[in-house]
Amino acid sequence: MFIDLSMTIKNHWRWKIDQELHHDFEQGDDFRTSIFKMGAHAFTHVDTPLHCKPDSITLGEIEVDAYSGSAAVVNISYKKADQPITVEDLLENGKHIQDNDIIILKTCWDDYYSPYSKEYWTESPYVTEGAAKWLRDKKPRVVGFDFPQDYNLKLVNQGSNWKLEELTSHEYLLNNDILHIEYMCNMSKIKKDRIELICLPLKLEGFEGGPARVIAIEK
Repeated sequence: MFIDLSMTIKNHWRWKIDQELHHDFEQGDDFRTSIFKMGAHAFTHVDTPLHCKPDSITLGEIEVDAYSGSAAVVNISYKKADQPITVEDLLENGKHIQDNDIIILKTCWDDYYSPYSKEYWTESPYVTEGAAKWLRDKKPRVVGFDFPQDYNLKLVNQGSNWKLEELTSHEYLLNNDILHIEYMCNMSKIKKDRIELICLPLKLEGFEGGPARVIAIEK
């Protein structure tokens, strides 16, 4: 079974999308063609280490399967608003993690609040420093999140001019060459603790991240 874990790209209070019709039937054109502009770190997207680590690999250089493969789903969906995700949570629910895994933290946060609402951000659970270090020490290839994973993301209404040490998962994971998949959704449809994950970002030359379609395969 295929499960789509991607947000729909549409108007959002946090991310501006510029969309225009370049050609349109109503203008007498034979084709409809659109132009759009948006941030590389909007909606469901991936980060490469270049996001916070100078001279790192770009999205255009990364292997096509870098974000895809066997994944351990760590079910912490019991977490409520503003609760920390701790080492104890991961120890209890991550016993099935294997070497070189993709690790997916499953909170089902979009079942509580729509990703298009402000409460999705301001009320979110978050990864503690200890939990981020624990994830780092498991040496995964990728860690994916279905919630705004760093505490300071809860403060997005106050601006986003943060320092690296204020973004725990970025400092301890991405800065140590562990790739990120951010703002996934529909995790409540996943029933198993191991899946095959397909995550294919756009092949953007020189970019440190970009939008991706993310799909879980349950067998």
